[in-house]
Amino acid sequence: MDKAVVVGAGGGLGKALMARLPRTFDTVGLTRRELDISRRNEVVTCIADLKPDVVFNAAGFADVDQCESDRWQAYLVNRDGAKHLAQAAFDTGALLVLPSSDLVFDGAKMTPYVEEDSPNPLSIYGDTKLGAELAVMNGAPRHLIVRTGWLFGPFGKSYLTELLGKSKDEEVVFGFDDQRSQPTYQLDFIDAVVGLIKQQQTGVWHVASSGEASHFEFARVAFEQLGRNPAVVKPLRRGAGARSALRPRFSVLDCTKLANTGIRLRPWIEALKAHLGAAARKQP
Repeated sequence: MDKAVVVGAGGGLGKALMARLPRTFDTVGLTRRELDISRRNEVVTCIADLKPDVVFNAAGFADVDQCESDRWQAYLVNRDGAKHLAQAAFDTGALLVLPSSDLVFDGAKMTPYVEEDSPNPLSIYGDTKLGAELAVMNGAPRHLIVRTGWLFGPFGKSYLTELLGKSKDEEVVFGFDDQRSQPTYQLDFIDAVVGLIKQQQTGVWHVASSGEASHFEFARVAFEQLGRNPAVVKPLRRGAGARSALRPRFSVLDCTKLANTGIRLRPWIEALKAHLGAAARKQP
């Protein structure tokens, strides 16, 4: 049985990993209180003591807009934290799994990005994720970097939880309609990553749900599934000033390389419908 360590186990992705990783892993979860990845010596010592076969880096500063105003913390956690984990993985021989983002691209290509395309992030968050990728590539000989779109699912905060928090009495809900990317279901993402690990794959991979959408389109589908009026969802443009960080107009990821291994994620619409249906059935 492989021993897995999930760093950042208290966050949304960390909780999803702890819930979804198969029992073939002997999994240890570490919250930020238990391991702060910005502290190099603590990271190296902790991972050396645990001697894992796989380390999942689910820790990070994930608020894209907040990264613009707190750059120092964003680089410290996202880039330097990944560098510290890479050192620890190198020392122990562990595989380091780094979830990354479509926001490492600038959107100028306007066709789906393949793994070999050159990154050019527009935001501080995207730049910290690119820095993390480079640190892991250089520091951890055994690494699995998995870029994805924006995640939604049963754990943590997401655009979907923001929509679910809207009052039914709200007359207008805005969604950006000029930024196309891939809503990706948390649990499908984790299943695909586990599949890559089982195949002993390494390197950089694009792992995202099939299909693409803007926030506007996603919100309308979600409202339809919730039995609410999708007409209350109105389009918003990038230049409206609602967010401080720049996003690419188009950051869809080409997952052909993943599909060639036999691993395919279902369409995001299908995953969203299943997720909302399951959540409705759990309600009293």
